[in-house]
Amino acid sequence: MPRPSSVLLRALSPLKSTYQWSSSSPPVYSIGLSYAGKDSPPFVSPNARPPRTGFAHLPSGKADHIREWVRASGKITAGRGELESTAVGGWTDAVRDQVAKWGAGEDFFALEGLDASISSIGVFQESSIGKNGPVHLAISDGVGGWSDTVDPSFFSQALMYHYAKSARKALESATPENPPKTGPLDHLRDAFEGVLKEPVVVAGGATACGVSLDSKGVLNGVNLGDSGMSIIRDGKLVYATPPGTHYFNCPKQLSKIPRSMMSQGIITDKPDTASDTFTAQLQPGDVIMLYTDGLSDNVPAEHYTLLLSHLSEILARPENAHLSPLDRASELARLFADVLVGYGRAAMVRTGDEAEEVDGKVRRSWRTPFEVEAEREGMRYKGGKVDDITVLTAVVSEKNPESD
Repeated sequence: MPRPSSVLLRALSPLKSTYQWSSSSPPVYSIGLSYAGKDSPPFVSPNARPPRTGFAHLPSGKADHIREWVRASGKITAGRGELESTAVGGWTDAVRDQVAKWGAGEDFFALEGLDASISSIGVFQESSIGKNGPVHLAISDGVGGWSDTVDPSFFSQALMYHYAKSARKALESATPENPPKTGPLDHLRDAFEGVLKEPVVVAGGATACGVSLDSKGVLNGVNLGDSGMSIIRDGKLVYATPPGTHYFNCPKQLSKIPRSMMSQGIITDKPDTASDTFTAQLQPGDVIMLYTDGLSDNVPAEHYTLLLSHLSEILARPENAHLSPLDRASELARLFADVLVGYGRAAMVRTGDEAEEVDGKVRRSWRTPFEVEAEREGMRYKGGKVDDITVLTAVVSEKNPESD
């Protein structure tokens, strides 16, 4: 079993708790999802042909099990960081069409254990605990360094397929009296082994982050590489996974290396030795974020809470008074994921020369985390980094808050 790094243990200190779920009502997790590939507008022409990458474009008879799962996952209600002010909820049919058209690029995701009812505007109204086990959320980022050799999205999509398969198997074999005994690390281990056996995935690599959210408000998670997870509580960022890297811009990664390339010194890591595992006791009102580095390379972590606060203020306005607490949580999850993707994509085009006025004085504006880290390593890099971006959010609520 991997041991948590000292950095992770220090980061977890605010969430070390002997307390339990603080409500007599069980938790409900409202889920939000948004993603956008780097090879999509505005970084390419709206009239450009979408990349025909990943399993969804394979012909019938070739890895049908993953192809159909990827296609089904692509139909899950999601945004791409584009909100229309004239539409109820901000999403139009045109936005949904763009999500389906352009996809997630080299990123992908997995959702298991959701008991979801979808409203007319495409919101998970109550993504609550499955009958026999926790909700599972995971994301993966295909390593772009393989793009000259293979399609990096094959690895990330296959990894998420097998992660979901492992989680689903555990849920199906569990009962209320005997909940699953496996967790995110086990599912990541199973996923990696599954990818290694997939003949269609001849080579590639990916990072991964996965969490489970159970009926007692306990979060268990695993992170390998520079994708990540953060928890916001009472408007403060109380936890964020530290990125796992070998050196600057080289994340820890799961890799499949063909025999012909094994002598080239290609980096490969293992779930049991390169992962950080973590546990947190959640509370009503907590907001969980999973994200690929398209977000964390471009958006300072302190901006997450500012964006969340702004959305919370909007949802608290009188015109939204008709929303129930669970409806409001669902809207917050959906909008937060989408705003993070939109804000992250806007940050990708920053030049590093932006200025802002503070107290009547003009000064250099904020810098992207990628620029800051490059400078720390003695490298000159200014502005944002165009990349695929995927964000999953979960807002923690009480199922029956009036019961307390």
